[in-house]
Amino acid sequence: MAHYKKLIAIISLFLATVFLLFTHLETVTFVYDPRINYSKLGHWGAPQSLALIPVAGALLPHSHKVLLWAADQGDVFQGKGSDPDTTLTAIYDPKTKTITDPLLSNLRHGMFCPGVSTDFEGNLMVTGGKTAGRTSIYNEGSHSWIVGPNMTMGRGYHSQTTLSNGNTFTIGGSWSGGVGGDDVALKDGEMFDTKANAWTKLPGCTVEAILTNGELGKFESDNHAWLFAWKNASVFQAGPSRAMNWFNTHESGTTISAGARASDADAMNGNAVMYDALQGKILTVGGAPSYSLSKATRAAHIITLGAEYDSPEVEAIEKMHYPRAYSNAVILPTGDVFINGGVSYAMQWTDKNASLVPELWSPRSQKFRKLARMSIPRAYHSMALLLPDATVLTGGGGLCYTQCADLTANHMDLQIFTPPYLFTPNGKRLAVRPKIIFTNTSVELGQRLVVTTDMEVLNFSLIRYGSATHSINTDQRRIAMQPLPLGDCSSIEQGCQYEMLVPKDPGIALPGYWMLFAVDSQGVPSVGHTVHLSISSRS
Repeated sequence: MAHYKKLIAIISLFLATVFLLFTHLETVTFVYDPRINYSKLGHWGAPQSLALIPVAGALLPHSHKVLLWAADQGDVFQGKGSDPDTTLTAIYDPKTKTITDPLLSNLRHGMFCPGVSTDFEGNLMVTGGKTAGRTSIYNEGSHSWIVGPNMTMGRGYHSQTTLSNGNTFTIGGSWSGGVGGDDVALKDGEMFDTKANAWTKLPGCTVEAILTNGELGKFESDNHAWLFAWKNASVFQAGPSRAMNWFNTHESGTTISAGARASDADAMNGNAVMYDALQGKILTVGGAPSYSLSKATRAAHIITLGAEYDSPEVEAIEKMHYPRAYSNAVILPTGDVFINGGVSYAMQWTDKNASLVPELWSPRSQKFRKLARMSIPRAYHSMALLLPDATVLTGGGGLCYTQCADLTANHMDLQIFTPPYLFTPNGKRLAVRPKIIFTNTSVELGQRLVVTTDMEVLNFSLIRYGSATHSINTDQRRIAMQPLPLGDCSSIEQGCQYEMLVPKDPGIALPGYWMLFAVDSQGVPSVGHTVHLSISSRS
């Protein structure tokens, strides 16, 4: 018997076991290797090939599918036979692991290197990019793009965010439409007014306040602002410039300095995520002083917002294990932040100096820990999004200008990372997850959210549906919900019932579509349940 057990143990070192966890949204699959403790490191799934490089992506709230897009060609922009005023798109279904054939849009809008955000009704707005002045809106119901009003000026490499009043704010973007302050006017802020269905200039929201001092000069200085919608239709700019600012979007706009991000330098192509919106907490990591040919940093800071336009608190915290530029940061239901990919020395369209070991930051310890090593580098032009089953979708990297000097930098694929919290403590199996049996599908801000689960849970999180490109995701933010138990949770048949109040301020609970996760005492999250948050019609 002992010999038999030893034989089985030896065989288990070489043979993998596939475990499946079926949920109402998708199947989580992993190959078990007894040499690895997945509860510490997490697990990378097998890569899935695409016919395009997913430079940008957005999670769609009704179907839970992911819209992906590149340039007008799948592996290069402005290549031979290029029509830069078109965009190649595809749909990925995480449940079935299927991908549609790429479709070339005919809107005369090259949506490569654009601004991206989702509105209160879950519609994706894409602005500028290669076709610098255009606006396109993705309608999930018809799976089609709709032409929107043109911006007041052309932009590319800009950022935008949906405001607490439903309008959309953008600033910067000298990659396309002319270099601001050189051959065109400075690219100050502008706002899409939902009532007027038009873009209007906000000359008081001055781009000069956010400029970096990179080696490429004006061309790169106004790119990829870290924007956060906040109270009373205000916008907080956390970076990448060392200088932070507030923007007041009322009337013609105003700019209010928010001081420096501690002793941090400019951090172009770094990351900033609002992991606790109720407390106004933002984590910033990485970046480099210049867009390219520049050493990345390991720096990390926590910024705490209070009232709009007040100076925030800034705290330098323990640094990441690895320097990163062009990385992606994703908020998880537990409040932890998954940081993936990037490079230690900023260079576009190459995997040299790739950071292959992702990290997980804990808001409780305020420390970073290393996770399972990646098999595929994710550098410039990569993306990452949280999926409703609490895994992370990663993909892309490469997509060079005209042609790639190194074709191995092109990554026409997706890969799913299963975080450590989805495994049992010994890492041998997938954990038993709490299930949300029932909850509201929509709720107004300031009102009760009632949830029934199949087991006792510790807390809940709301995470807004995300959209990502060029290390920027202004849609994602997390609200930690503190539940009040209703009853003693003793009846398995009836489940466990909880109620909680949704924050009243739309600057915190930005209206739109959110994923509601239940999290048990071991930190294991449920599958996300889609909830639409809206402003009361009586407001």
